[in-house]
Amino acid sequence: MIYLIGIPGLIPFYLCFYNIDLIFLDFDKDMFVYYSAVIMSFLGAVYWGVYLQSKNNIAILFSVCPAVYAFLVLAFDLKFDETIGLFIAGYFIVLCFDFFFYFKEKIIKTDYFILRLILTAGIAPAHILYIL
Repeated sequence: MIYLIGIPGLIPFYLCFYNIDLIFLDFDKDMFVYYSAVIMSFLGAVYWGVYLQSKNNIAILFSVCPAVYAFLVLAFDLKFDETIGLFIAGYFIVLCFDFFFYFKEKIIKTDYFILRLILTAGIAPAHILYIL
């Protein structure tokens, strides 16, 4: 079930990358940046649930970091390429935390960890290709 919900979340990145417009939405560079910020925020929100199940203090502290990071990236109003570069770095930093919580702390489930690997493998190319 998580794959049916998670993987379609990649679609807006590629609609923006290919600059595909739908009836009422203009999928352009700005939409790409905003959607990336939203997704980055969601990645941290998962760790609220991790904390509630495990009471791991690192999880609750980390849970707000991606949202604050995304906010700061947008607040600095950088050039597009710099913004996308920071989001790429952010996704990989979050993935490093996923590795930590999966392998060391053993408090995230295998299905979620595999989904995160798949989604990062889908998100990173869209970001990298957009700045090339």
